[in-house]
Amino acid sequence: MQFELINVDKIYQASEENKIFGAKNINLKISEGDFMALVGPSGSGKTTILNLIAGLILPSQGSLKHGGSDITSFSLEERTKHRLDYMGFIFQDYQLLPILTAFENIEFPLQLKGFTKKEIDERVHWALKQVGLENMGHRFPKQLSGGQQQRVSIARAIAGRPQLILADEPTANLDSKTAQEIIELFKKLNQEFKLTFIFSTHDQRLIDQVKTVMYVKDGQISETRTHHA
Repeated sequence: MQFELINVDKIYQASEENKIFGAKNINLKISEGDFMALVGPSGSGKTTILNLIAGLILPSQGSLKHGGSDITSFSLEERTKHRLDYMGFIFQDYQLLPILTAFENIEFPLQLKGFTKKEIDERVHWALKQVGLENMGHRFPKQLSGGQQQRVSIARAIAGRPQLILADEPTANLDSKTAQEIIELFKKLNQEFKLTFIFSTHDQRLIDQVKTVMYVKDGQISETRTHHA
């Protein structure tokens, strides 16, 4: 299924005279298996575009479509369920719950989706194996390195088998060696399982590996480059 932004603007309006565009005239198609990055300086609009794709914020005008359905017509509850069903999220600061083990952090969104205990166990074990942490499910976040915590975050994102994974600066807090390992993991998941990734990033190593780079400036996609990773 395809995700699509059509003629999308996001206006943050301080007053009638003072309109600030967080995103302007965004037209973007995301297809199965895409591996793409939004690139630009802080404040350029990357995170706004990512939040629009996720339906976390709604456009001031334009359409957000997924498989023919217009997300802008959904209620807040419907948009929340849609995210849970179809999307996975990876964050710069991991956003793991410190009181839960790695296993429990991955398990939590699956419980919200209503899977059975057997299905949850299978999916969590599968996800931990994919990220190379099959023997660390019992550890708490504080017992893991930054790279291991990000792997748990990735496992949590993929365990529900989403159609789209949104990753906001996923390598920003990692040392060079660990960042490269995480990028290779993203590539493996994209190639083996056709998982669709869209990154917001400053990391040139990640930019060099994606298939499509969209440069964002002043809320607009100013340039798109495509290459083979």
